[in-house]
Amino acid sequence: MIELNLRQSWISTFLRCPEQARQERHGLVRQQESSDMLRGNAVHYAIEEAGAAKLSGQEVELDMMLDAAERYIAAHAHEVEVWRTEIEPLVEVVRANVETWHTELNPSRFPRVDGIERMFVKSMGVRHVEGFEFPVKLNLVGTADWIDESGVIWDWKNPSRHYEAWEKQRWDIQSHAYTWAHGLDQFNLAVFAKGKLQVIEIERTEQHKQAFVEMCWSIVPTMLSNSPTWPMRWEGWHCSPKWCPVWQAGRCRGEHLGQDPW
Repeated sequence: MIELNLRQSWISTFLRCPEQARQERHGLVRQQESSDMLRGNAVHYAIEEAGAAKLSGQEVELDMMLDAAERYIAAHAHEVEVWRTEIEPLVEVVRANVETWHTELNPSRFPRVDGIERMFVKSMGVRHVEGFEFPVKLNLVGTADWIDESGVIWDWKNPSRHYEAWEKQRWDIQSHAYTWAHGLDQFNLAVFAKGKLQVIEIERTEQHKQAFVEMCWSIVPTMLSNSPTWPMRWEGWHCSPKWCPVWQAGRCRGEHLGQDPW
């Protein structure tokens, strides 16, 4: 039997560009550490500390969260390879986003928490894939940021601007993956952009979840193939030297167009 593990982030990468997904899966390229990642991870860490305090019955103080975020920045700023903003405005945005979580979400939405950073491995079953001799067991693996007492899954996002809610509600992969894995229906995105909060509520029915499972199985034949390359998808914001690690490594379009094509 062949056993394959899928993460929702990798599934999303595959749907954007199969060749990028292949190279990342085989460790041929990696995402460069950026100031955008540092910003999001610092806010995420502060909220995780707040969740741990709630689980132990402690009050969540804003100063504690701000201190956690700044400690994270101090410990990890040296890992950043691509700075898209200076450190001072980055710290200001992190503090603003943490304060927004504490003042706008914590008291009203989260009187109690059921779980934080909840890891899962869930089987999507075993199937015989046409053209391959051995059966395949497919697993979905991941970690949910936060599950509140009412059974709502929350995920924290820290982009530079808010999302189009209808797009996330229509085709967001993470909400499909996490609701299916945990047997829940409601997934909320809390989006923090420069201290402003956007909450996108997404409901996933059993029909949504079954469609997601079939989509995951549709990836398997490509994963099992011996092809030295997978399809390269150029359309979209992701296909640029700013965002694509394959391009940054001088492969695919990067081999021909260089690092400053426009």
